[in-house]
Amino acid sequence: MSWEEIARAKRASRDQAIPPEWRLPPGQVPDDQVNVIDVPAKCGILTTRELEITETDAVVLVQKLRSREYSSHEVTLAFCKRTAIAQQLVNCLSEIFFEKALEAARCLDAEYAATSVPRGPLHGLPVSLKDCFPIEGTDATIGYTAFANDPTGEGEEAEITRIMRESGAILFCKTNVPTALMSGETYNAIYGYTSNPYNRALSSGGSSGGEGALLALRGSPLGVGTDVGGSVRIPGSFCGLYTLKPSYGRFPTSGLRDGMEGQETVRNVVGPMAKSLAAVEMWMGVVLKSQPWMSADPDCLPIPYREVDVPKKLCFGLLLDDGIVKPLPPVTRGLLQTKAALEAAGHTVIEFHIDDPLYTDSQKYALYRSAAAYVINSTLTSTKEPWPRGMEMLEAMANSDSQSSATVSDLWKAQVKRTKYAKRILQAWAATKTRTGTGREIDALVMPCTPWPACVKYGLTYDNYTSLWNVLDYCATTVPVTHVSSSNDIKPEYKGRNGTEIGIWKNYTPERLAGAPVAVQLVGRRLKEEYLLGVTRVCDDALKAAR
Repeated sequence: MSWEEIARAKRASRDQAIPPEWRLPPGQVPDDQVNVIDVPAKCGILTTRELEITETDAVVLVQKLRSREYSSHEVTLAFCKRTAIAQQLVNCLSEIFFEKALEAARCLDAEYAATSVPRGPLHGLPVSLKDCFPIEGTDATIGYTAFANDPTGEGEEAEITRIMRESGAILFCKTNVPTALMSGETYNAIYGYTSNPYNRALSSGGSSGGEGALLALRGSPLGVGTDVGGSVRIPGSFCGLYTLKPSYGRFPTSGLRDGMEGQETVRNVVGPMAKSLAAVEMWMGVVLKSQPWMSADPDCLPIPYREVDVPKKLCFGLLLDDGIVKPLPPVTRGLLQTKAALEAAGHTVIEFHIDDPLYTDSQKYALYRSAAAYVINSTLTSTKEPWPRGMEMLEAMANSDSQSSATVSDLWKAQVKRTKYAKRILQAWAATKTRTGTGREIDALVMPCTPWPACVKYGLTYDNYTSLWNVLDYCATTVPVTHVSSSNDIKPEYKGRNGTEIGIWKNYTPERLAGAPVAVQLVGRRLKEEYLLGVTRVCDDALKAAR
């Protein structure tokens, strides 16, 4: 089949998996209705009890499942229905296997009734996964028509998939991604574009954008994504979610289908996404309890979950502007709102600057983009699929002569530069100890995820606020703060310092970004995920107290 025929068949197969009684009547949600966040609760498809279930936090759901207040079947059914609604609103799914999920939930309920022994720490909880996690009987296309119609076989699932199953989770769908996972927005030739449910004219982010949009609509209580340049944090920021990007080695990545398989300079990591920080913390504890370093993943570090004591008085670094692209007014307002909330809670906030912020952006070509261009080109060519919009630079790399591509020597040189740069950032971080007033260095760095609260479709042109920390392998979280306000986020007079910044500011109006969530990113030291989550909890509590 041609790539067009493959794409049509895959879409049709996915769409047919939604039962007719779960379909929105034509015209119930007008095409020009941008904010659809309340549609699942108001459309009439979900019962009152199903609404109660789907609007309950994942941690509480597990408790209610264990206490038998809810059965896994009714919880799974509720989320399958809400996910079907979400798909019709924002196009967030790649694979649907509701019937298999409902049968798995029935079996779990029967087992629990017979034994009174919970299956695991996620007993009966529906969990959604990004498309790149192989699940038996489903494709993992990562947006390529070349990878369609090649379902994962028995014993070929990713380690995270296996851990979720063994922890008692019910897997019921996979979510949309950009081609090769290589974009901060989510669209591909098979499934098309995934919109932001707070404003369907905006992006849901990427590459875990399908996951972000689904979670925002409460179609899933807990999701899992991956991050190699911001792919968990950008959707988390755009869709108002809590997320965790760990340092490499904390969680297993074995078995993932990756758009840059074999690329080990900037490593892809697995991270949780949810509507609550408690759900993120729960997921981390569950995965580490499985001890994946013992037999599941040779790259997983033998670091069990560590209980941490977070001091009562903290000091946060604050980065308002990286010197390349100044964030838009809603993002700056969110940062200052976070600063005010932390100070009102008795903590200290000091300025922090990044030395040579363009370093990582200029090094991405030598570190991995050149090789990625050739891998993507080879895969697209196998079905004659065209290059996706937004990858013009990679397409040009792939079509250039071999002499212009990065060599192994170029990679080694880039890695030497990266290590030297990492040392400079490390020293700058440590040097904050003299300014914090706590006797310690900063406990976390508060900064933007992107210059936008959420960008317009096909509008993401800058990702250095997130990708910097992938290159340096620091851990990071996202925390929702507020939403775009037409009265509070008025466009000021501002002259951009470069073409990218000029373009971002030229196109900004608060009306265009109406309804978009505004979030901040918290960055912590490498491999200090537990401490960062504790500090993130302090920040989140301060923000809630200030509202």
